[in-house]
Amino acid sequence: MELDRVSTIGFIGLGIMGGPMAGHLVAAGHEVTGYNRSPGALEKLKAAGGSAAGSVAEAVAGRDIVITMLPQDEQVEAVFTEILEHAKPGALYIDFSSITPKTAEWTAAEGAKRGLRVLDAPVSVGEPGAVNATLSIMVGGSEADFEAAKPVFAAVGKTYELVGPNGAGQVVKAANQLVVGGTYASSPRRSCSWRAWARTPPRAWMSSPVASRAARSST
Repeated sequence: MELDRVSTIGFIGLGIMGGPMAGHLVAAGHEVTGYNRSPGALEKLKAAGGSAAGSVAEAVAGRDIVITMLPQDEQVEAVFTEILEHAKPGALYIDFSSITPKTAEWTAAEGAKRGLRVLDAPVSVGEPGAVNATLSIMVGGSEADFEAAKPVFAAVGKTYELVGPNGAGQVVKAANQLVVGGTYASSPRRSCSWRAWARTPPRAWMSSPVASRAARSST
């Protein structure tokens, strides 16, 4: 499925990050239907030109792309269970949430059973990045799905890179947080950014000390 055309998108989670991101997708020409527990968030999406759904099922049914931007693993697991029931086979699922690699791998495995294409795509730069469409996006999944999702990433982010298989995006995000937080302040790697790690071959990167530390810290 090529996504360089106008796509129908179901977007779940319209908070301080998801709301602006959904708005950018509308501005890019996509048909966005959103769902959020807060009515106020739905009104903002409608004001931006999107549509509001009354449930997860309504938001995702028949859509080309399904997106989630949720706070924790538990919410992702619960919402994804509904997505599995209602998304059409062949749909592309992109999770922008920051969750554990284990949960990201679970969504990929379960999605594959239902014919869904899955990418984990946690972001950095925070709320300003979401508002200004300058997010840095670390993507885990297949190269084909990454290429197909580029129009989405281009609408909401400034930089986006495929860093490895499903779950790798979450590992790189966690490693980036460790580096930025100063965990490796005394290490020669202290000045490395996630882009430097992303240029490392995935197999070698995933076996590196930083990746191992990040994976342990995020489980």
